[in-house]
Amino acid sequence: LSCEDCSMIGTTLSQQASSEEGIASELELISDVICGAVEDVAGCEEKLPSFWGAIAVALFNAENGWFAPANLCSDVCAKKSLLWAPSCQDCSDRLYASVSYMADKEIQAQAIESFVNSEFCTQFGEENVESCKGGLKFVLPLAMDVLAQSGDFWITEFCATNIGCM
Repeated sequence: LSCEDCSMIGTTLSQQASSEEGIASELELISDVICGAVEDVAGCEEKLPSFWGAIAVALFNAENGWFAPANLCSDVCAKKSLLWAPSCQDCSDRLYASVSYMADKEIQAQAIESFVNSEFCTQFGEENVESCKGGLKFVLPLAMDVLAQSGDFWITEFCATNIGCM
C-alpha cells in the first residue's frame, strides 16, 4: 500500500463518514445501543442525531480525524512504495485495524478528553456545555464500541466501490 493510496483511502472515508449519508448510517448502528441505555429513550432518539452529527463531523474530519491520512497512514507515508494500485486486501486490512482500534478504552478516554477539553460543546450554547460534556462521556465509548464491530457491514464494499481497489 503506497502513501498516496492510503491517503486517498483516508480522505475518501473521512469525507464519507462525516457526510449526511455516513452519519445516518452510523446512527443506524449506534442509536439502539445508546438510547437503549438511558431512561428517556424518546429524548435520546430526538437529540442523538444532531449530537452525533456534530461528533462525527469532528471525529472523522479529513484533516486530523480518525481516518485522516496523517493518522491512518503515518507508517506507510514514512517509506516509499512503488505499488500501482491498492489491493482490496490492503484497503480492508488497514480499515479493519483502524476501526477495531476504536474499542480500545485508552483511545476512547483520549477521544473523550480531546472533545471535553476543546471548544466542541460551545456550539450547543453556554447553558448546555456541561450537559454536552456529560453526553460525550456517555455517547463516545458506546458509539466507538459499536463502530469498532461494524467493519463487516461496510469495509469490503467501501474499498471496492469508493477506492476501486484490485
